[in-house]
Amino acid sequence: MRKEQKQTKMVLKYHYEQLSRDDKTELRDEFLRQSGVSLPAFYNKMANDSFKPLERELLEKLFNDKQFD
Repeated sequence: MRKEQKQTKMVLKYHYEQLSRDDKTELRDEFLRQSGVSLPAFYNKMANDSFKPLERELLEKLFNDKQFD
């Protein structure tokens, strides 16, 4: 089960890195607005994959919403 969780977590970072610069900024800003996380904390959490469950859920939702735009 842990392998599945790690793979899912890695996918978020991978998807974020695949976005264009404008899309990254838009996604990041919307995440910061909705979550209340600071900009440095966002990048720290992204680098260390240390999002809390609700933060991860929000980020996944924003990714999914972005894919259908």
